[in-house]
Amino acid sequence: MDRLAELSNDLNTLLARLREEAVARDLTRLAAPLAWLDEANGWLRYELERACCAAPRDAVPFTYIPVDLRK
Repeated sequence: MDRLAELSNDLNTLLARLREEAVARDLTRLAAPLAWLDEANGWLRYELERACCAAPRDAVPFTYIPVDLRK
């Protein structure tokens, strides 16, 4: 499990670098896919916490927005 936690931390770092690069290049069209990746990463971290016997911080691993309410 330690390797999974390490890789998850690497993913957090990589996502932060991707966001910074997108902002630096003014690539606003990447905001939605990067937000999706952030949400998927949050779900991954939630499941990793559950797998290693720690009580998860949140009861819901991600936020669902119904299609008809999305802008």
